[in-house]
Amino acid sequence: MIPLVAIGGLIWGATRDLSRYQARLTEQIRKVTGRELGAKVPLAVRIGRYPAMVAEGVTLSNAAWGSRPDLARIRKLTLFLDPVALLLGEIKIGRILLEGADILVERNDIGDSNLDMLPPPDGSGPHPGESRSLRLRTSPAFPWIGVIEVQDSVLTVAEGAGRPPVVLELASGTLRSSAPNQPLQIEGRFGAPQASPFNLAGTAGTFDGWMRGLPGNIDLQGGFGDGKIAIKGSVGIKGTNIQITSDGPDVAAFGPYIRLPLPHGGPYALNAKAATQRNGFKVEVTALKVGSSDVTGEALFRADRKGVPTVAVNADVNRLDVSELRSSSAPVPATGSSSPAQPRIVPALPFAASWLGRSAVSVTVRLGEVVGLGSKMQNGSLTLASNDQRFAFRAAATVGGGSAGFDLVYDPTGRIGQATLTASANRVSLGELASVLGFDLGLRDAVGDLDLRLRGGGRTSRDVLNSASGSIDIAITKGLWPRDQIASWPAETQRLLGGSDAGVPFNCIAGRFDVSGGVASLRRLVIDTPRTTMVGGGYVHLRTEGWEFIVAPEARDTQNAALASPLRLKGGSGRPTSAALEPNLARLIIGAGVVPSLVSQINQAARQAGVNPCAAVAPRVEGLRPGLRAQMPVPSADLRQRAGRPATPTQPRRTP
Repeated sequence: MIPLVAIGGLIWGATRDLSRYQARLTEQIRKVTGRELGAKVPLAVRIGRYPAMVAEGVTLSNAAWGSRPDLARIRKLTLFLDPVALLLGEIKIGRILLEGADILVERNDIGDSNLDMLPPPDGSGPHPGESRSLRLRTSPAFPWIGVIEVQDSVLTVAEGAGRPPVVLELASGTLRSSAPNQPLQIEGRFGAPQASPFNLAGTAGTFDGWMRGLPGNIDLQGGFGDGKIAIKGSVGIKGTNIQITSDGPDVAAFGPYIRLPLPHGGPYALNAKAATQRNGFKVEVTALKVGSSDVTGEALFRADRKGVPTVAVNADVNRLDVSELRSSSAPVPATGSSSPAQPRIVPALPFAASWLGRSAVSVTVRLGEVVGLGSKMQNGSLTLASNDQRFAFRAAATVGGGSAGFDLVYDPTGRIGQATLTASANRVSLGELASVLGFDLGLRDAVGDLDLRLRGGGRTSRDVLNSASGSIDIAITKGLWPRDQIASWPAETQRLLGGSDAGVPFNCIAGRFDVSGGVASLRRLVIDTPRTTMVGGGYVHLRTEGWEFIVAPEARDTQNAALASPLRLKGGSGRPTSAALEPNLARLIIGAGVVPSLVSQINQAARQAGVNPCAAVAPRVEGLRPGLRAQMPVPSADLRQRAGRPATPTQPRRTP
């Protein structure tokens, strides 16, 4: 009899007209939330092992101020019927399955959330048709469904203009609770796009709490990528107090979630806290260990008196081992595509002037010890300050036996803004400096001094360099020039320089660039090697990163005097270097009469203790070789054309 009754109940449910039930369900949701529920395909009964009602194309309307008309869009909604209630002739839902849901949670400018749902203002007094003239109307309530399953869905959380939305992909999840005000049991797998997924299980407040923005007590544990994570705390009327502990093999898994390009490295162990304060929200990293690196810090988010978001970040890096960290691998270009663009030393990075004024940012990072760069870097500091008036970034550290500093200030006022760059280095290894800056000149064993002062206008780094003015002073002590970088030079010059397969040794290098209109003119250059002393000059175009120099050598001994012929060099970033001898330049550079000896000047300057002899001789180059300045190369007119200024178009010729 039981199978017959069950079959009869299914046939009875399949023949029922569900339009009245769907209309009643829609009206009940409207009374509870004030939102409209719609479906492209009406409810239909599905007969099977688990009888259910199915609707497709379901939508729930958004708040009136929302960025799109629907808060939720559901590809398929399945309402599983309670078999016992169905046998008694009643339609009761025991479980819901959401497939392909697209849910948007957002806030407006005054902080209201589209999850704040209120019944429509129908009035609180009794209606005549209800025969309850002496009683107030009770608030409508939607019948609770104890089990909600979600599959292949997306949750987008938008916190307002100027902040990128947070997107979470929910592959599968289950929510269980006996009532809306009872603890909500969560079990699911979710994550950001192209990021390590979470597998969490535990309790996360109540359903009513989430709808009111006050979830309650949270206790979740599970896996994160190939590691573990636990989230405990509470979000209630008294504020937020959350503790996060996690460990795993690679700390880069957090990168997509905190929107920072974290390098790969590990194993890691993280202890963090998040709590609301009287005037803001604070995130504190009490301990973060990545390999042998150790970091602590905190970030405070608040709004000032004018309502401008303010972020203050302070971090202490007790030890940072760069050798244990590696950057993310670049994507491999598709086969058959065109050759990639040549690398640039200075990429065309835009200055993000659009967000200046929308928020105030202050970042302070103290570096106790940095290892893995060849020699130890210690006592470092990084500061960043940004507001509606300026953007400033400063860095300083002790590198090996020397020190280095960097200062960039950008003023966004005016039509194009102004950027000022100041940098200095004192007895810093060029190999270590190249590792920090990201490009290598090959002079890894040399130690140098640098003084750079540039100022220019523009909205991108290349625009600023194209209009930059200032000076660059360089002085380098003894080192080894790589042999492969002079492989294209004439054979006579290579024999004059000597050296071995490992490279060409030099005693010192010094020069000064005078920068004007985006062109760095090298007025005086001195290079001293064990077999020759050379002076020269030229230019470096900061926008195209092309350069051209002439070098006039003088042999240190008479047997190599015939090899000392002036040399012209051309090249640039991403282009091969070309070199050619120009012996006719010797008559133009060296005038008639007694010619001062470069070698004797260098030897005399080298007697001073602690002085770079090339730097001491460089200011006297024009007096030693008076014709050199007139022969220095200059950029052509097409290279001097400013970026963004289109060339004069040519009129097409008309054919008769």
